[in-house]
Amino acid sequence: MKIKDGNFFLVFEGLSGSGKTTIAELVAKSLGAEFYKTPAAPFDSIRDAIDVKVCLQARFLFYLAAVAQASSEISEILKQKSVVCDRYFLTTLCYHQAIGVGMDGISEPFTEILIQPDYTFLVVCDDEIRLQRLRDRGMSYNDIQERKSGVESLFLSKYREHSVIEIDNSCDGPEITAGKVVDLLKG
Repeated sequence: MKIKDGNFFLVFEGLSGSGKTTIAELVAKSLGAEFYKTPAAPFDSIRDAIDVKVCLQARFLFYLAAVAQASSEISEILKQKSVVCDRYFLTTLCYHQAIGVGMDGISEPFTEILIQPDYTFLVVCDDEIRLQRLRDRGMSYNDIQERKSGVESLFLSKYREHSVIEIDNSCDGPEITAGKVVDLLKG
């Protein structure tokens, strides 16, 4: 595996607390890329209200719209520099599949209109370590709902149905894991 010449687009996916954000930030810094986190403005400012107050189908469409906007913004950034993204289309798709939103055949049209990453990494972590990280930082509404409903393992299995590169962040910690990702990408 090696990143292409010119600007590249990497995505880090995974359950909350797996270390994906920290790893993505470190990889972006190491490779001189722009770090991009979804959902971006203005979607991030109303995310909590959407998560709590709307039906599941509307919630899915909100996050899908946020990814469509991210795709547009990332396309523009890629004209100047590489992008490392914290969560993208797979999170929206897999999470909503895991919580029971019917989406047969929905991913195909969107993979054609959204900019596609060169590589997608699924960051996994021992569940006890991940849960301790969530407790340390404070659990969001979504974190609490995922724990309460037990949807996390189904969410993770939905990720694994796609072409992702799995990175275990259980033992080494984010700095070493990010270094391993950078070494892998540099080939």
